[in-house]
Amino acid sequence: MAVKTKLSVAQPGPDDHVLTLCHMLANRISKAFSAELEAHDVNVAEWRVLLTLAMHGTASGQEITGRWAMDKMAINRAIAGLDKRGLIEKRKNSQDRRITDLFLTSPGKTFYEKFVPMANQRYRDLMAGLDKEEEKNLRQVLIKMILHADGMVE
Repeated sequence: MAVKTKLSVAQPGPDDHVLTLCHMLANRISKAFSAELEAHDVNVAEWRVLLTLAMHGTASGQEITGRWAMDKMAINRAIAGLDKRGLIEKRKNSQDRRITDLFLTSPGKTFYEKFVPMANQRYRDLMAGLDKEEEKNLRQVLIKMILHADGMVE
């Protein structure tokens, strides 16, 4: 019979599986960053919409939902809230009128830029625990796992 180890609330244990550790890390990152965002009346879904549009110029709600593997309704609510605040603009796609392309407005770009230093500092703080080679290897492994997981869903 296997001997159970005592559960530590704060620390991951040696018996935790890789996916458990990924969830634990993602939840910790999200919790810390969401508190900072919410202090500025932005939720995580809205931040992800803003980030995607800032990085790619344009995207549809479906593309954003797929990129972040988030609930469609959470992204739709984020889009509606950002649109209502004038931070994004919706335009029908010229090739496919069923698709609505999203863009940051000028106020949306300014709003996004307000968060970049905070997000960059959060990233630097988190990555400070890794050297450059560890960071590179972690990035490669995470990309490989994400692409594999996407193939499992399709």
